[in-house]
Amino acid sequence: MKFKLWCLLVPALAFYSCKDQPEQIPAYLRLEPFTVNAPGGAGWQKITDGWLYVNGEFLGAYTLPATVPVLAEGDSDIWLFPGVKENGILETPNIYDFLERFSQKKNLSPAQTTLIQPETRYKTDAIFAWAADRTSFDGPSSLVLENRDTDTSNTFELTSVGAFAGLSVKIAVNKDHPTLEIITEQADLPVNGNQQVWLELHYRNDVPFVLYLIGTTGSSPETILPIYRFNAVENWNKVYMNLTQFMVQSGEAKHRLLFQTLLPRGSDGNYTKDAGTVYLDNIKLVHF
Repeated sequence: MKFKLWCLLVPALAFYSCKDQPEQIPAYLRLEPFTVNAPGGAGWQKITDGWLYVNGEFLGAYTLPATVPVLAEGDSDIWLFPGVKENGILETPNIYDFLERFSQKKNLSPAQTTLIQPETRYKTDAIFAWAADRTSFDGPSSLVLENRDTDTSNTFELTSVGAFAGLSVKIAVNKDHPTLEIITEQADLPVNGNQQVWLELHYRNDVPFVLYLIGTTGSSPETILPIYRFNAVENWNKVYMNLTQFMVQSGEAKHRLLFQTLLPRGSDGNYTKDAGTVYLDNIKLVHF
């Protein structure tokens, strides 16, 4: 009987002992959006999140700006990794490995808010398949594009009207010319799956368009892989597309991107619009 009473007393004493301990007061980090040391700055990026580590401990991914409570005090190592929505999907946030993490040591105090103004740039080992001034279509030598469809009387154009910045690619379709396909020049890209390959793209469109990956090796037939269908958006948007697994699936030596625009039809087979336009800019292929 004495043994049973002791077993009941021990948990009770432990409960009251813990209850008497004061709660730790957190410090707070105010995480501001990233600035980017690259052409176009942060305005040409879409870094939505910051993946936060304090003294080596992962505390979560936060939509920026954010104020985060931290149970740390004194000199503390702050790491903030730039994060994007992989393939433009809200449910797939990811650290964007091609941009450097932000590191800073801060002295944290309970109940005090410390401002973090993160900066980043592309990593030195990030490789761009095409030079940045070519993919923005604003330099003296733009990325080479060509028509792929059989309608030779309709083609794309470079325009400053409605452009993202400087010049942008304009793809226009209508009932007389309902299809327009353009394809980029070739790029050498890794296909082993161990080296990430991503596409960065600015776009604005009032009709859907489809992105394809075209792979070739020598004179062998092309490998054509559908990547993504872009729905209409009113304003300019940026997307980060992870192409790594598509590269593995292709396995070809050379690759090009194909953008296909079709005037949409309804279930009755009739066109739902008289005309439509797609704008593209900053078509970057980046890998390690």
